[in-house]
Amino acid sequence: MRYLSRNHSIGDSLCRGLRLSLTGTILLFSLIQAAAADRASDFKQALAQGYLEIAKFVDLRTHDSAGLSYFQNKSDRARALYDVDPEWPTNWSIARDKQDIMMRDRRSLIAALAQLKSGADPKAEAVAQVNFDCWVALSSVSSLGPESERCRNAFHAALQQIKASDQ
Repeated sequence: MRYLSRNHSIGDSLCRGLRLSLTGTILLFSLIQAAAADRASDFKQALAQGYLEIAKFVDLRTHDSAGLSYFQNKSDRARALYDVDPEWPTNWSIARDKQDIMMRDRRSLIAALAQLKSGADPKAEAVAQVNFDCWVALSSVSSLGPESERCRNAFHAALQQIKASDQ
């Protein structure tokens, strides 16, 4: 009888230990998920703010209600925590050679945005995406060349910041 009670208590101890270990693992996983969700939320809130600023600029500078509505919609989607993809330069009326450069830069941006899941700075990533979209959109309006270049320069600076933080 002693043999059975001793082995039974070892089995109980093992089960309790496994339950505690499993509970700890689940808690750790939950904390990691919560941190990732916070980063994603911070990214989308910063994205929403940036798109709102572009919408206001487009309205004030060009009085283009379609442009205002377009970027307001992107802001609203980001604020509601929906995914908002960077612009596709091929969807805009931009010279082919410039579209090629923008598409190359879009691929770099997509690669940088993938770092959001691994702990990169969500605000820097939002700045990069908003300024990329600003660059693309404003490049389709010839009178906004200087503003488009400022967006391009801000995009490249943010992208460099993201790459530097990765190293």
